[in-house]
Amino acid sequence: MPTPSDLPRKRDGRYATEGLNATDFLRVFSKIRSSQRRARGKAHRTLTPAMLRNKDAETLVDTLGKKKDGKFFTTEDMKKFIANRSEHRSKTSSDVPGITYAQLVAQSTKTRIKRASNNVGDGSGISSAMFIRVRHNVADVQVRASSVSHKNHHLVRVRFEEWDRSVEDVGDEKTSLAAIARRLASSRCSFDCSCEDHQYRYRYMATAGNYALTPPAEYAFPKIENPNLEGLACKHVIHVMTRFQSPTWQRQLGLQLKSAAESNQFGDDKKRTTKTFNAQEQKALSRNRSTTTNQDKIAAEFERYQTSQRVMAKKQQDDKDKIDRLRKQATRARNATKKKAAELAISRAENKLLRQERDSARQVLADQLKLRKEGFKDAMKLTGMTEQEAEQAFNKWLKTQMGNNN
Repeated sequence: MPTPSDLPRKRDGRYATEGLNATDFLRVFSKIRSSQRRARGKAHRTLTPAMLRNKDAETLVDTLGKKKDGKFFTTEDMKKFIANRSEHRSKTSSDVPGITYAQLVAQSTKTRIKRASNNVGDGSGISSAMFIRVRHNVADVQVRASSVSHKNHHLVRVRFEEWDRSVEDVGDEKTSLAAIARRLASSRCSFDCSCEDHQYRYRYMATAGNYALTPPAEYAFPKIENPNLEGLACKHVIHVMTRFQSPTWQRQLGLQLKSAAESNQFGDDKKRTTKTFNAQEQKALSRNRSTTTNQDKIAAEFERYQTSQRVMAKKQQDDKDKIDRLRKQATRARNATKKKAAELAISRAENKLLRQERDSARQVLADQLKLRKEGFKDAMKLTGMTEQEAEQAFNKWLKTQMGNNN
């Protein structure tokens, strides 16, 4: 294995990647990423998030320089950039990272789609790619550069965001391994590419839209190369993702899913889950003939998907509104019941108090009557009446009093 200093280079100093085996190819691009990171750290006139909010025109002129048309950047440009970023995020960003293959194709520019399908006559098309390694849920793909490029190859890295779920589905009697791999290839993924197009046009969008395979994350707005944030991906990424729609590459994905499902190691143990394909395996993978991206067909499918999502969202909202109405009705009913219960409790308390007052009055009258009776009988006994005669005289008197009251 050659050392970094022994890796072949072209006359212009760039690495020559032609003829390298998978291991050396990946080592070269590890060096290239390190070089890009160092160069990025020395970049000038980058439009940072803080500068995007800057309202001082003089600072913008001094810091950002000029646009492609030779004019200076203004605060109105900053407002437009912020609006473009918000619109892009509304289309792509979600709590779940990644975007689907259908969305990737539907929202990419036609120019990139044609180049990815090699449907151009200027030499800028992509003709081949090789799936060379899997590390846990990340696929490394070697893409041959176009004939007009000064480079031999680019490296596209794809992270399958639903890998863990797919591993768990392996062994499900209702779903075949091929179906699991096919679903994985078209589901949410995040990506990165070593090309300049991705670096200067699309990496910012991928970071903002939550479908960037980081590191690196890009926060500097592409004020020169893509101020309107058009498209979604470079031709290399589109070509690779189209290749993954082929059963040839999906078969290898399925084998890696099966291996992960049968392993007793940690699922994200890079040393244990890394598979670099040998020459024989690459020969089998090279039979992949899925090179043409049918944007119109996939865009129509994506539109149907979005329509179904909108219908589902509306139904969920309608159901939520219905539940809210029922909840409010139940709340009103509970409040009415509580009010009636409170009124009934008050009524019962008042009745109890009335009964107590009535019983108390009766007791007072009884006590008064008893005292009067005793006094009457004592007076009668002084006249010589016996106890019995005095009792009879009182009862006769009481009956007379009650008759007079009537």
